Amino acid sequence: MQTEEHFQAHVERKLSSASHGAPQISHENRRLQCSFSWGRFRKITLQMFPVLNWLFSYRFREWILRDLHAGLSVGMVQVPQGLLGVWLTRLPLPNVNGFLSAFCCSMTYVIFGTSPHISIGSFSILNVVVTNILKTLNFNQTLSSNGSLDNFSDPTFMKDYMEALTFTASITFFTGIIQLLLGCFCLGFVTSYVPKTIIDAYLTAAALHVIVSQFAFIFDIVLDFHEGPLGIFYNLFHFFLALPKANATSILLFLTSTAALRISTSIMINYKHSLIAFPMELLLIITVTIISNRIHLHAASSNAVLSMIPQRFLPPTWPDLSKPSKIIPHAFSLAIVSYFLLVFVEDRYASLHNYHIASNQELIAVGLCNICSSFFKSFAVSSAISGTVIQEKTGGRTQLAAAIGASVMLVTALRLGHFFQMIPNGIFAAIVVFNVLPFLEKFLDVPILWRRDKYHFVIWLVTFAAVLCAGLDVGLAIAMGFTFFIIAIRSHRMKMVVLGQIPNTNIYRSLSTYRTAREIEGIKIFQCCSSISFANVNHFKTYLLHKMDMKAVPLDESEMRALISLSVSDTAVERKDLKFICVCDPPLQPPTIIYMFHNIGITVLIASCHYSVITHFEKSDFFDSCVTKEMFFLTLHDAVLAALGRHQKPDELEPPAEEFPEEPLAEQQKERRFLLKKNKDFFSATNSDNKLMHEESISDTSSSAQNSAEPSSRWQYGTRPLQSDFQDTSWGERWKYTSNP
Repeated sequence: MQTEEHFQAHVERKLSSASHGAPQISHENRRLQCSFSWGRFRKITLQMFPVLNWLFSYRFREWILRDLHAGLSVGMVQVPQGLLGVWLTRLPLPNVNGFLSAFCCSMTYVIFGTSPHISIGSFSILNVVVTNILKTLNFNQTLSSNGSLDNFSDPTFMKDYMEALTFTASITFFTGIIQLLLGCFCLGFVTSYVPKTIIDAYLTAAALHVIVSQFAFIFDIVLDFHEGPLGIFYNLFHFFLALPKANATSILLFLTSTAALRISTSIMINYKHSLIAFPMELLLIITVTIISNRIHLHAASSNAVLSMIPQRFLPPTWPDLSKPSKIIPHAFSLAIVSYFLLVFVEDRYASLHNYHIASNQELIAVGLCNICSSFFKSFAVSSAISGTVIQEKTGGRTQLAAAIGASVMLVTALRLGHFFQMIPNGIFAAIVVFNVLPFLEKFLDVPILWRRDKYHFVIWLVTFAAVLCAGLDVGLAIAMGFTFFIIAIRSHRMKMVVLGQIPNTNIYRSLSTYRTAREIEGIKIFQCCSSISFANVNHFKTYLLHKMDMKAVPLDESEMRALISLSVSDTAVERKDLKFICVCDPPLQPPTIIYMFHNIGITVLIASCHYSVITHFEKSDFFDSCVTKEMFFLTLHDAVLAALGRHQKPDELEPPAEEFPEEPLAEQQKERRFLLKKNKDFFSATNSDNKLMHEESISDTSSSAQNSAEPSSRWQYGTRPLQSDFQDTSWGERWKYTSNP
């Protein structure tokens, strides 16, 4: 039987128990020394600039075509995305500002980001959130105007227009500052406490928000898009009412493009023994752009969208910081949603491709991107879901694909932007909807989640419903709060079982689960299947008392004094109430009163306690003369044997271990060599007997038949012993007995 005291006495520890598990630090006078380490400098540099991790180890021959393919596809998709994104926000941001902002944000993330598949850019739902904020600040005239040239010649409209853009830039700037500060204070670790269930449900609900936002492009209907509590149902209702005004050409182009994208999934390009997706998005945009410029497939609403966009460039300006009380609450909400959306998308592809994401570095990267975006009076940025999906499925390996895409987008928009002004809305909507559909596949895992874990199923359902109904910001807060509530409930509802012994074994299993398990008379074995904390310690104590058929009763004054007398002297107890204590004197230590089972003669033994808990007990001075390490056993069976030994009569106990001294090491080695020699002789004799029997069988067939019918003892001894026989210690004694009669 091995206790912790016996085990630590015979096995050396790196840190002795006398030092309570803490390293001994000498109190010598030491001088402050500063030294420069190239290794440390290199590590910090690579952490601050993750682009260096892949830039100097780039496999040009293997990766350049993949990144070029992904960059061209993403860059061409970002052009119509920037042009038509104004439709949802109804804020006529100059397209030059929008494209320059997207380019600077992409290049910033290339330098500071850690994910090779993220396409950074504006997210339509976040833009709508900013638009709703502007509506609450009486910018309705600017947002409801059609943005024609007559409006921009009006001084009143121009003043409101510039104030709206300045307020938008201020929100974006403070969003970036908040994210940058959170990253510098290393608060990105919060996302590690978010379970995968929340991530899946959040992305599924966000994908539905994106799909509903594309209805304006699918049906070619100009409506104000709302975001917030029940906003998605409000939008669906108004789209349903406006269906008679829908453009049939736009719907037909959407369905045709969706079918083409679906067919392209079965077409793969074999490049150096690896498959790459067919660039159908790139082919669709180029083909439809050429055709629409020839036969004018665009709808009348496209002209309305283009008329809203000023063609002049607004130079970068410093954001307005005069009203922080109106900006910071909205900026903080956007900062959290923007970061969590980015990390959730990254987590999906990081788990798929088996790489690591630095959460704090991501906070810094997206914060710098938002600060850059604010100088161009643009919106807050995050992960562009459709661009990220395209970049991943087209084979992008590094952030060089995002850099190529941003360059292609900027050059195309500035030089060839007038060609893309005629692109039909349904084509871009088909690309966006088709690329966010994979996020809806998590619906198929919900029944499996219900059968596997009811708690996670409830979390998934609540998160999905909250984000869908309350929006991305409020829904995230509800999901996080509900998740921590469920975790608190699960930690409180700890699982306790009573164990019994499987007969004739040292195996112990639950009495309620295994029928063959039997409870040992006089011994109760409890197993706690979860951590014990302040939240569930009362439940733990109540369970033990209930199973022991005991209950806690209050003590009167005499019983309390009797217990206190076990720890302090009777004189001190009697004079405790009459003693005057000076303020200068150190306070008296409160007496230690030992409850539960020790006072009534019930032995408490603890088995299979992790060594880290033992170390924590040592640091906390937990062990004393009453609670010692002799109560802690390495295995459960050792504790059961000790419990049986303490309650048996002296004549029933087995002889102590000292009566069976262990053999010296030399004797053990001699015995091992002897057994190996006998084993070798045994097999050599067996082989010769088998050879002789084989010759006899050739000379005498009838004898062989008889031998096959009735095996001889010689053949029986020729059977090779099993490996388990050599592991049995009694086998050696049997072999010595048969070898030396």
